[in-house]
Amino acid sequence: MNVEVHGRYELELSARQCIHNGGWAAFARAVQRTGEGNANLSVLPYQQVLEHAIFATESAAISAAGGAAVALLRAAD
Repeated sequence: MNVEVHGRYELELSARQCIHNGGWAAFARAVQRTGEGNANLSVLPYQQVLEHAIFATESAAISAAGGAAVALLRAAD
């Protein structure tokens, strides 16, 4: 799992390998950082973010997960 910070959001990005074709699916979770000592607010639950996309490598899937998560957060703002 990779963790990236985008503004006030912390993104947890990962990939899972598909059994049936060996490709990789992209997953993400986003947490809004509320400051030191405070609880963080989950704004995007852990989920597959590009539902019908399969990637050749794990790193490609993680990169795509980051782009998709940022796009979802922008749309929500």
